[in-house]
Amino acid sequence: MSHGWVSMGGNLAAELELMIVRGELPRGEKIPAERVLAETLGVSRTTLREALLELELRGLVSRRPGRGTIVLESSTPKQAEELSSVFSAAQEDFNQIMEMRCSIEPGVTALAAAKATPSDLRKLEAILRTAEQETSSAKLLELDVEFHVMVADIARNPLLSMLIRIVSDWARSSRRLGFQGASRKSASLSGHWAIVESLKAGNGPAAEQAMRDHIGGIQELIAPVAEPGPAEIRPAQA
Repeated sequence: MSHGWVSMGGNLAAELELMIVRGELPRGEKIPAERVLAETLGVSRTTLREALLELELRGLVSRRPGRGTIVLESSTPKQAEELSSVFSAAQEDFNQIMEMRCSIEPGVTALAAAKATPSDLRKLEAILRTAEQETSSAKLLELDVEFHVMVADIARNPLLSMLIRIVSDWARSSRRLGFQGASRKSASLSGHWAIVESLKAGNGPAAEQAMRDHIGGIQELIAPVAEPGPAEIRPAQA
């Protein structure tokens, strides 16, 4: 394994997956001990465990007490295949994607309101200030995902953080119309700032409603152009 690969944050699960593809973490073999791999990647063991849990749920690794973590061969567990199939079908329906997000993210945001630190809030504000100056749709999309994942991380629940990362990855196609036009960018940023203000106040119910209003507002704004027909997927960004 290359010891020059050092994580600078971002999506560690994606970095580990790339290492598997490159053969730096060979299929069928046990990965290094968590302590060793965390030091090599420059991350905490908690962050590494969250990433490995995501890879396990995606059928890329197998984790067993006393045996360590094994990189699996190309086969995918039946449950993961079924879940992937269900979501592939749902991608044809913009409303299903937004309903999924609206069912999950508001509750996560309420939890984050009780746990947000000044440092957390500064990071969220920095993301939004960068987005305000950004003109690239592709970069704005990435900043949007970063914001929603950061809110989940603030909830301090590794399972929820992992879930939001998976949902964000699944729903990436639903963000393709995001920030295309000043009104859509403005609506998204306005919703994000409202979420930050509720987190600052430590108000769980307000934070939950702010996220619900944000996702619902984007859904209403984009819906007229997000449903051109079954042959074309034209969803939104939130």
